[in-house]
Amino acid sequence: MTIVDTCFLIDLMKGDPDAETVTQLHDPLKTTSISSAEFLYGAKKSGKKKVYDVSEKFLHFFPVLPFDAESAVIYADIASALPGSGRHISTFDELIAAIALRHDEPLVTRDRHFSIIEGLDIVSY
Repeated sequence: MTIVDTCFLIDLMKGDPDAETVTQLHDPLKTTSISSAEFLYGAKKSGKKKVYDVSEKFLHFFPVLPFDAESAVIYADIASALPGSGRHISTFDELIAAIALRHDEPLVTRDRHFSIIEGLDIVSY
């Protein structure tokens, strides 16, 4: 199985051909509770009820992996290591990466900054 991040969810919903190809190559796809929250926040922020409703239904196609106690330990390692190395990504992305590492699954993303996280297997599209 493969975990998808927030940008992938957005791209797939918009019908991006590269994202659609990933769905054929990496089945089944899952996402994280963090990506789900970011995705729904963006839909809510649009101010359009229909966009939010469609986005919420869209997420039902993806099993959602939670941020749990084991993910918290991994997140702490990531978050404490990156600033000391002069590198940093958003807290949300650190949380997403922690969940992917906790489940030992690749992360599908177009965001290259995930590559700074040691041990994280990235599937680019």
